Amino acid sequence: MSVFASSSATFNPIINEAVNEVDRQEFVGTRILPVQGTDTQSGKYVLIKGNQFENDISKPRAAGANFASTSGEFESASFECVEYGVENMLDDLDIANAQTDALLDIATVAANQLADDLMIGHELRVASALSGASFNGTAATAVMSNASTAKPINDIQNAVMRLNANGIWRGMHLVIEASLYQEMVQTDDMRSLINGSGTMFWSTDQVAKVLGVDDVIICNTRYNSASKGQSRSSTKIWPTASYYVASLANGPFSSGGVGRTLAYNARGGQFVSETYRTEQPPASVVRVRNCVDEIIINANAGEKITGA
Repeated sequence: MSVFASSSATFNPIINEAVNEVDRQEFVGTRILPVQGTDTQSGKYVLIKGNQFENDISKPRAAGANFASTSGEFESASFECVEYGVENMLDDLDIANAQTDALLDIATVAANQLADDLMIGHELRVASALSGASFNGTAATAVMSNASTAKPINDIQNAVMRLNANGIWRGMHLVIEASLYQEMVQTDDMRSLINGSGTMFWSTDQVAKVLGVDDVIICNTRYNSASKGQSRSSTKIWPTASYYVASLANGPFSSGGVGRTLAYNARGGQFVSETYRTEQPPASVVRVRNCVDEIIINANAGEKITGA
C-alpha cells in the first residue's frame, strides 16, 4: 500500500504544516542567526565598514546653507545558499498492514525526524560560523569551574561595555553552552547576589538582568558524531571553554545583529516537505530539505570570552 502515488517529488502541505508547527526550542541556531529570505541563491551583500556614523556631526543650518553631511566606507561579502536535505524510505513490507491515515502519521513522524537532522546540521554550521568569526576575544578572569575565583559578572559586563564603546547597543545576548552555564550560576560571584551563598534557582531573565544583557541563550544540543554502524557517540555542538556576548537581531540587515541565516525563497522556507513513490525498492519516500547559508554580517557586534 502506498500513500504517495507520484514518482516525482511533490510538496506535501499536510506533512509540511505538521513539521513547521513543532517547537524545536532545543535548537538555538535560528535565534542566533535568524532566518532571512533572499530572492537570489547567491550574490553579494553590502556592509558598513566599522562604526562610522557616531560622530557629532549634526550642526545648525543657516539659511541658504547645506545640511551637514557624512559618508561611509562600505565593503561587500559573498553568500551562497546551499541545498541540504534528507530522505526516509518507508518500505512497503514495513508498512504493509497500515491504514492510509496511519501511513500519513508514519510519514509525518519520519519527516519530523528528518527536520531534526536538518536542524542539527544548521546548529553545527552556526556554531562553526561563530567560532570562525573575527570577534574581539578576551580571556576570562578564571575558569567557571573555579567557583571562588571566576568573575563572570565582571567579564560579561565588560564585554557589553566594549560592545557599547563600539557603537553596539541593542539586542545584547549571552550565548553559552549548558554545562558552562550551570558552572557560571554556581560561582561565588553569582551566588552571592541571592541569599548569601545559598543555592539558587534563577530564571534566565533574572540572570540576564544581573549580567546586563537582554537575554541568555543556553546551548544544549548534541549530535551523534560516530560513523554509520558504529556505537553512538553523543557530542556537544557548542564550546565548553568559551562563550559569546553578542548583539542579535532578525529582519533586514539594517536591524543590526551579528548575522543571519539566508534562505533562498525560490526553494521554500525553513523546511520543505516532499513525498514521492519509488519501485526500486517499492517504497514511499519522505524528504525534508532547505536551501540556506549562515553568514556573519558584523563581527564588531560580538565578543568571545575564552578560557572559561
